[in-house]
Amino acid sequence: MSDVFCVTVLQGQNDWGVTYSSTEICALKGSTVEINCTYTYPSRLFGRDNEVKETFWLTKLSGNTPVDLRTDSDYQDRVEYSCSEKSCTLRITDLRESDSAEYQFMFITKQPDGRYTGSPGVTLRVTGNIFIYILIISKCSTSEEQ
Repeated sequence: MSDVFCVTVLQGQNDWGVTYSSTEICALKGSTVEINCTYTYPSRLFGRDNEVKETFWLTKLSGNTPVDLRTDSDYQDRVEYSCSEKSCTLRITDLRESDSAEYQFMFITKQPDGRYTGSPGVTLRVTGNIFIYILIISKCSTSEEQ
């Protein structure tokens, strides 16, 4: 797993936000990658306590409905979430080139319309084999040059 560069990005309005630790990640086919984020939301909304009831990662919509990667057949048995208070990590194993996509984190609170997607998300690029060529040039001297 290799980060191309790391930039903290905060997307938000009125105390709603998602911060990704990287905005672009490049990884090798067959490897494992972790995508991290933290999120914020108002503790009270419309005079009522606000709490998160659901968190997930997505790359696409089915109609207007976000598709949780855990239920996406393209990622079956290859994704795992590790979430705690206001942070969540997506782990994808056995990467495929078809996993190259923009990954977004979404959380849904118990309030009406209390959902937020961190957009733009994290762009993952999965590449095949990387070849490194090393050229060694040896300079030999003859006895006449000494």
